[in-house]
Amino acid sequence: MKTLTLTTVNNSGALEMRPRSNRADICTAVEKSDNDKTGPVSATWVAQNSCPATCPHKNAGCYAESGMAGFTTARLNKAAADHPELAPAEIAQIEAAAIDTLTGKRDLRLHVVGDARTDKAAQLLAAAADRYIARGAAKGKTVRVWTYTHARDTKRTSWGRISVLRSCETLQHVKAAHLAGFAAAIVIPEHVHDTAYKSDGFTFIPCPEQTGRAANCQACGLCMQDQKLHAAKRVIVFAAHGQGRKKMVHLKTV
Repeated sequence: MKTLTLTTVNNSGALEMRPRSNRADICTAVEKSDNDKTGPVSATWVAQNSCPATCPHKNAGCYAESGMAGFTTARLNKAAADHPELAPAEIAQIEAAAIDTLTGKRDLRLHVVGDARTDKAAQLLAAAADRYIARGAAKGKTVRVWTYTHARDTKRTSWGRISVLRSCETLQHVKAAHLAGFAAAIVIPEHVHDTAYKSDGFTFIPCPEQTGRAANCQACGLCMQDQKLHAAKRVIVFAAHGQGRKKMVHLKTV
């Protein structure tokens, strides 16, 4: 049952009673995404209170804050505003429960919006990913789980079998991610290459979906192989995308 909470509704400070969101409302799980970029995969979305405060894209051009994705993000964030008491591990438990409702028939894009900013949160999601992969195996499917993180304080081991790429904005970030055991993805203003190129010992691969070399993430699969990317010092390069990309003035070309 939802309880009532007070909220201001106008600049004069008038108040109205509205239903208080359930904790579970801060996350949604989609069995089959209709997103052209990812392809027909399963996906989770989580309110941005799961993201580290240091994320440079939050309120500064994050693709999930605009367009159709922005509607979902706003809904999740509104629910999260009703539950400021939630700790990162509690948020991860909610996402893990959402993952447990999925069939395991498809590859899983973990938190299209959202993150896990502590080791405990990442570990809870890793356990949920293990259960998801097991459900797929029971159906004769070999499924992959992948995501990206701006969290700088989590250990790679905490993410388990999730293919996780640390999101970076500079070459220094890429080097730090590699030393910490993470494969890296970097966001730049726009692609200046459509094929792989080298810099400072790393091979930078422009996102094949963005350059037209792959139909979608599912068909490409590079980001689902973080251990291979890390071992070969290969970095996935994304051009800023979404309607908010013009706000991302902090980005630099590598």
